[in-house]
Amino acid sequence: MEGTANSVVLVVTGFFVLVIQSGLATVYSVPAFAPNLMLPVVIMLGVSQEVPMVRGATVSFLLGYLLDGFSGNLMSLQTFILVATFMLARVAGLRLFLRGPAFQIALTFGVALVTGGAILALQAIFAEPPNIPLEETWSQAAVLCATAASTAVFAPLMFRGVNAIDSIMSRRREETA
Repeated sequence: MEGTANSVVLVVTGFFVLVIQSGLATVYSVPAFAPNLMLPVVIMLGVSQEVPMVRGATVSFLLGYLLDGFSGNLMSLQTFILVATFMLARVAGLRLFLRGPAFQIALTFGVALVTGGAILALQAIFAEPPNIPLEETWSQAAVLCATAASTAVFAPLMFRGVNAIDSIMSRRREETA
């Protein structure tokens, strides 16, 4: 039961983070390289030994579904990518990831590059292929790198948030037990 409460709190928190992010996007001019704030949460769930596989995949699915809904993506790419990222993080089992912010930033940057490339590849496969000149290909690569960098910058903050939620929920479980 305690895992369910943590999952609900994480999904609701993810919803509010997306609401705040989209609200800021309407007030301020947001560049094309806005961060994917759900990616660090999913990576954290993947490397956490306490999160069961089914629970982590379900939370990743729900966060991806919310992200697709907020971005208006009809192909459900973020849902697929976030669940796949959770599974890969679980298989990799990077225990060093929790050691420090520098490693968190570096690993999140690498994962964001891979997931961004996977999204572009899936769009190229399933969407109508556009005729893109070489100059725009380079600008697309620059946007991909900038998005990965902006996601990586926010990664330590998101990890602290997930750890805070987990510790608060653990304390509440201990108090009620």
